[in-house]
Amino acid sequence: MKKYQIIYADPAWSYYNDSTAKKDCTTVKGMRRPPYPVMSTESIKQLKVSEITAENAILFIWTTDYHLEKCMQVINAWGFEYKTVGFSWAKKTKKGTPVCFMGAYTMKSGTELCLLATKGKNAHKLVKKHNVKSLIESERKQHSEKPNEVRERIVELLGDIPRIELFARQKVEGWDAWGNEVESDVSF
Repeated sequence: MKKYQIIYADPAWSYYNDSTAKKDCTTVKGMRRPPYPVMSTESIKQLKVSEITAENAILFIWTTDYHLEKCMQVINAWGFEYKTVGFSWAKKTKKGTPVCFMGAYTMKSGTELCLLATKGKNAHKLVKKHNVKSLIESERKQHSEKPNEVRERIVELLGDIPRIELFARQKVEGWDAWGNEVESDVSF
């Protein structure tokens, strides 16, 4: 089985305990439901990511403020150790203004975090470039769609090494993928 040194993940987090809601349900407790199947934190934690991970690897995992604690649990369950925020995405409207509004639980700051975690004693040696910018300011597109620029910056930071995107929505050249919207290169 192929082993990856870069794991890039955007888990299908459940916001409103809706992982058991009917598939045709568009709202849960009056709140809009994501337009894709979601997973419970426990299901995300149980993915056998450690089986596809090289001895030394770096994980980039997207989270929202609401999911920070759950994301830390996933990082640990997958065999990684949290280090820092890898990227911070400042979302913009089509007109270029910051996205900010009150949400269901907290103030929606208009930012989303991509945490960086490592596995192995020599994961730090994977870093090839030390001046890659962590702030990304770009327009918000489809629900949960992340800026393509993040993948490019990950490769800039670490080089052309074995990499996979988990919960992928599209195949991207140079990246293997796993997800329910793409032909997956691995199975869990």
